[in-house]
Amino acid sequence: MDEETNSPDDEAVPGTGVNDHAWEREHRHPTPEQARSIGYRRRDAEAKLEQHQIEAREKAAHSEEHHAEDTKD
Repeated sequence: MDEETNSPDDEAVPGTGVNDHAWEREHRHPTPEQARSIGYRRRDAEAKLEQHQIEAREKAAHSEEHHAEDTKD
């Protein structure tokens, strides 16, 4: 039985030569500066999401209080 010498990573890389540069550009690791920027954007997005969730919870609680008062009458 013949054994494959290619690793799975080698098989994932296109070998046509036509679009190799595009594949490499899309799949290479980010530079340290890009990674930092990605981290900052992610942190800001998570903080914004948390703030929206807090506001939604407060709005829902406030709405439930008014609904409870309206049904007492």
